Amino acid sequence: MKKENNYAFIDSQNLNLAIRYLGWELDFAKFRIYLKDCFGVDKAYLFIGFVNDNQPLYT
Repeated sequence: MKKENNYAFIDSQNLNLAIRYLGWELDFAKFRIYLKDCFGVDKAYLFIGFVNDNQPLYT
């Protein structure tokens, strides 16, 4: 039987604003474990948006 993939695509800006609004600070390592344990997420992609000055980071 073929194993199904479960990926998470996360919008960093929305996540960041929601967490700040609640007065929390996100521990990304624990968040990743939560995604795996609760939702079976194999890979998680965090989209940070594009800023010209950060081109070396994207590359």
